[in-house]
Amino acid sequence: MSEQSTICKEGIVRAVYEDTVDVEVTVSSACAGCHAKSICIPSDHRQETVKAHVGEGDSFKVGERVNLVLQGNAGTKAVVIAYVVPFVVLLAAFIGSYLLFHNELVSVLASLALLLLYFLFLKTQRHKIDHNFIFYAKKMISEPNDPITNNDTSMKIIGITGTLGAGKGTIVDYLVQHYGFKHYSVRGYLTEEAKRRGLEINRDTFVEVANDLRAKHSPSFITDELYKQAEADGANAIIESIRTPGEVESLRKNKHFLLFAVDADPKIRYERIVGRNSETDHVTFETFLENERREMSSTDPNHQNVGRCMELADRVFQNDGDFDDLYRQIEYALSE
Repeated sequence: MSEQSTICKEGIVRAVYEDTVDVEVTVSSACAGCHAKSICIPSDHRQETVKAHVGEGDSFKVGERVNLVLQGNAGTKAVVIAYVVPFVVLLAAFIGSYLLFHNELVSVLASLALLLLYFLFLKTQRHKIDHNFIFYAKKMISEPNDPITNNDTSMKIIGITGTLGAGKGTIVDYLVQHYGFKHYSVRGYLTEEAKRRGLEINRDTFVEVANDLRAKHSPSFITDELYKQAEADGANAIIESIRTPGEVESLRKNKHFLLFAVDADPKIRYERIVGRNSETDHVTFETFLENERREMSSTDPNHQNVGRCMELADRVFQNDGDFDDLYRQIEYALSE
């Protein structure tokens, strides 16, 4: 591959073939500096799949983060096609029209019409143009302690915190399905412990049992136990959900730990928990808000303080929109 190759975008390998790979890229403002964005990816804030060639001696696996690069001087060609030629067309059309009609309005309209014809022509020739832009997948060079982009085989742990109904489970599902992380749930752990004690399964019971375990052992006892399970399995892990500052402090002792937080408008969150119809979520809006207030501001390190945990988070997502909006935020956080 030429030394003049241009890095176009970071992406994730979704499929591996003999000589090529399918790379999924998420377009964002980070593409602004790429010479080839007009050729490579047609619109902003969308997920696109690009067919990339594999260089000699390279190999990739599904889920691996890679750089997409353009071969040789393709970046310069993209700039010429997307910017230089349109500018020349626009300027030449305006000058020619003005010399012919001596009317500025007619000249502007003629210039825009000719520019539109140029882009329509490009669209009709898209497949021919694509042959001039050959993409290669190239392994990323990551910081040694980067818990996301690093492609080494060491364990990576992401903790999830956030308000009730904000979308913690959605983030977990996305990371499990797209990155192969293994899910460890505080809720599941507490459910088993409550059953062992013969207690009713509801949110108040979970809080009671969790506070008791933390007081008897340590503020981070539950998540420490889940971390031990993850460490024994040796897989990338997601721990859902982190609710005390003591848990955050303990998990940060692991060099690969990263904390995600998610929030949303209270009314939107209440509608979500009512819609999921869980046995612990059959509450009024007032009870919902009261439950949240109890979990947001405790000064006891053994008790829940989601508000403080969110302040300690490495990434905070605002989930007032649809799934795609949240997925874009996750992808952007992973690519930073």
